[in-house]
Amino acid sequence: MRAVYRTLVEDAPDLDLAWSASTAKEARMHLERDDMPDVVIMDLTLPDGSGYELTREFLQRHPGLPVLVVSAHHEKSYAQEAWECGARGYLVKDSSPHELLHALEAVRSGESYFKPPIDAAV
Repeated sequence: MRAVYRTLVEDAPDLDLAWSASTAKEARMHLERDDMPDVVIMDLTLPDGSGYELTREFLQRHPGLPVLVVSAHHEKSYAQEAWECGARGYLVKDSSPHELLHALEAVRSGESYFKPPIDAAV
């Protein structure tokens, strides 16, 4: 999925890829260097950790950093937990490329974007 997201972001005229990480450890290294992008796409399933926990860590260090959580899970409870961790958005991985770009722009501009929708985000 990272390769697909990378291509989408690189092809978008108003987005640039700052960095990419395949593990929580790699992402933490960027966090420690204060190498923060305008928006983060956070996968829930990481080989060495939880996207929920990493979202909390990022937001403790950089409050207000827009995080869009992506996951294979369609259940509302996953989106709800992402919101409770401080993420501004949640999107299932099988969403269209257009919807991913729309979600990125929404969270980057301070809006919430949750699909499936959750009560707290509306």
